Amino acid sequence: MNSLTTTLFNAEEKKVGQLDSWTPPPIARDIDLDHFISEAMATNLPPWRPIPSRSVALMFGCALQTLANWRMRNLGPCPEPMRKGYGNRIYYRPDRIAQWLSGDRCADWQFSGHWLMRRGLMTADAMSRETVHNLIDVMDGLDIFPPAQSLWRRFRETESNSQPR
Repeated sequence: MNSLTTTLFNAEEKKVGQLDSWTPPPIARDIDLDHFISEAMATNLPPWRPIPSRSVALMFGCALQTLANWRMRNLGPCPEPMRKGYGNRIYYRPDRIAQWLSGDRCADWQFSGHWLMRRGLMTADAMSRETVHNLIDVMDGLDIFPPAQSLWRRFRETESNSQPR
């Protein structure tokens, strides 16, 4: 974890999120933390936007059924509430997954703050819960990022068109 921390984050960011001291729950011992963090930080989709459980399973390197078992037993990361009329897809927020993987040592707003810092949208000395949430509200209000629903709708259409019939 230290190699990832030193390459991805400067000393100030490391101090804020305590990313080198994450202690994942025992059921998550096989999840590659470096891979999850690098994937979540490299994507253009912000960590406060939900992603489908299929993508989470790929990032974790586990089966979709494993996520379902964790969800039913209340052991895994907290899924987003289901929406009526959107099918039976389960969505997770990467920042809340990070909070679960860190053993609550890195709050969801801190992980989102690190993502914002990597893009030069925030500085480490200005990072606070209120500042991060205000910046997220402003960016969502300006429609800087594509809506999560339309993004995943396009993903499903592309996915269904590419499957052999």
